[in-house]
Amino acid sequence: MSGIRAAVPLLLLAASVTAQEPEPQSTSPNPFADFETHHLSNGVKVWFKHLPGVPNVSVSAGVPVGSDADPPGKEQLAHFTEHMLFSDHDGRTEQEIKDAVEGLGGRRNGVTYRDHTWYYVTIGREHGLFAIEWLAGILSPHAMDPAVVDRGRQPVENEIGARPRELFDHLGALFTASWLVPPDFWEAEFGISRLRDPNRDVWRSLQGITPDDLRGFYDQHYAPGQITVTIVGDLDAADALATAERTFGTIPARSFEPWTIPVVDPERGKSTYGWGFQSTARYQSRHKLFDPTADDVLTALFIRDLLNRRLNQRLRYGERKAVYGASAGLTRRGAAVYLQISSRIDEDDFDFATGVIAEEIEFLRTGTLDPAEFEADRAAVVARLRGSNQTSESLNFWTRTTFYDPATFTDFPDVLSFYENLTQDQVAAFAETAFDPSRQVLDISRRQPVSQGTMVVAVAVLIALTLQGLKRLLTKPVRMREIRYIAHFKLPVALRTAYVIGVVGVAVAAVVLATFGIERLTDRWIESVDSYVFQYACNAVILAFLVAAPTLIVTSSPRKLLVFSDHLRIKRRAWHSRILEPEDIADISIRRFPGVWLSREVLRGAPLAFGFLRPGIHLRPVKGRSYFFRSRDTEELAEVLSEWWGRPAASESDDPNGSG
Repeated sequence: MSGIRAAVPLLLLAASVTAQEPEPQSTSPNPFADFETHHLSNGVKVWFKHLPGVPNVSVSAGVPVGSDADPPGKEQLAHFTEHMLFSDHDGRTEQEIKDAVEGLGGRRNGVTYRDHTWYYVTIGREHGLFAIEWLAGILSPHAMDPAVVDRGRQPVENEIGARPRELFDHLGALFTASWLVPPDFWEAEFGISRLRDPNRDVWRSLQGITPDDLRGFYDQHYAPGQITVTIVGDLDAADALATAERTFGTIPARSFEPWTIPVVDPERGKSTYGWGFQSTARYQSRHKLFDPTADDVLTALFIRDLLNRRLNQRLRYGERKAVYGASAGLTRRGAAVYLQISSRIDEDDFDFATGVIAEEIEFLRTGTLDPAEFEADRAAVVARLRGSNQTSESLNFWTRTTFYDPATFTDFPDVLSFYENLTQDQVAAFAETAFDPSRQVLDISRRQPVSQGTMVVAVAVLIALTLQGLKRLLTKPVRMREIRYIAHFKLPVALRTAYVIGVVGVAVAAVVLATFGIERLTDRWIESVDSYVFQYACNAVILAFLVAAPTLIVTSSPRKLLVFSDHLRIKRRAWHSRILEPEDIADISIRRFPGVWLSREVLRGAPLAFGFLRPGIHLRPVKGRSYFFRSRDTEELAEVLSEWWGRPAASESDDPNGSG
């Protein structure tokens, strides 16, 4: 009781202090509100936001064209153009242009993406008007002087790691022709046609870009009507717009054709499953959007932020810590957009975590999340959005990642107000389509249930069993005591070398084609089945085939001729041999080079002799491969064969077909 009595005054004191605390300050203003949209006299669009009190001004300029617009054979043209706009201009060197900003404590850069190119400068607000002038100079027409272009080529090479191709690079390109390369994600899931060789020689393309190419690309895609300038900071609107008109507004106006890449919905989903030697299971689910409107993109952004919060609350910070983190993101490439959910999940919690993800998606599709819970989560998402966008640079960076396409975003969206006014029913209406299974691309990789050592042993056993099976299949018993004569085929060195080169070439081509076929077989029919036993049974069959096929090729080369009383045996490498009885023989004759090499007989089997200086024996079965060869004692062997066959070996002049 004494303890309770002592606690009462403390509780009363705490209540008194609480009552005297000032009320919390009102939330900070909406950073996305009051963006102004203006158009300069030449068509440049300007988004302006007065952000009072912030120390920096951020200015950006973007065009909705990137590396996708590179012509075939001129890859890196968009990227090279971006570099050249920072080069020597208006009597100033690239170093002087850079120092003009960095000497005042500013930051500047340019970035080339697939579907847009973006330039920015962030600097102290006292230099804000200068930043507008400086960036306008960057975006203004450049002469593309040949000497400056040549100097600017090397930095691009260094950035992308381009170098001249060497032997193995050429071989790799030769055996990975474009028609052998399977469709990439964008082609398979959005129908975006491959515009150029997937194994393009980037170094050669870069060397082939001329000043005229750079000027042409700039003139085509950097028309003022394509440029969006964004100015955010504590600047007077009238001063900022006047400066923009005086600088960006002087870029000559010209007509332009907007760059677009059509997309096609394949109207089917895709799921792939795999197992790997990794510590966790990997989960990735991509949900496709086609030609989204501005509201679609904003709704997808809200779902991204909501899922990031809810999935991490349940899977990372909840009682059952199944993941280190779960992330949702939005990726755009023109009119092709996908919302991605990904995570690395503890193997024991995989079913639990994927169940939570599926449940959250179902909440979105059906709008069945508890209303109070939805409101609380939305408020948290809005608060985070508000807090993370209080600087001029953070606001401007939305034009880099999301709002760069003028065909989608005419005005700078008020993202925060959109989030605040978005209802659960509106989210469900969007999610019903966005999360439809026909738009899902699911990729799951689980941890291997066996160790690496066990896998190595299993592969070795499979190879051994395959070879042993081939041996049993191909080996035919030989009655050694009945052999009457043994002759080894004597293959000339030049012919042996030519055949080895040919076999290697055919083998490489076969490997390429086999890889091509196996990739498609695996992607379409094997990895789509969520069964470890099925997948690895199929993999075992494929491996056995890959072992058996080259073994059969190697064993197809004839090595020697065994003569028995009732049959001939053409012994090949390893275990394989061919048995020929007298009635199987159509012809045994003595021939020279023209009678075989220049006749149709050459199509029935690769000759094992030239027959230039000395004739060889031509053995033609009724069916199948024929043989033209010499041995250590060809004349003696011809007599043995004549005796065995019961007919004399005909000379080339005796054969009506000998001349071919």
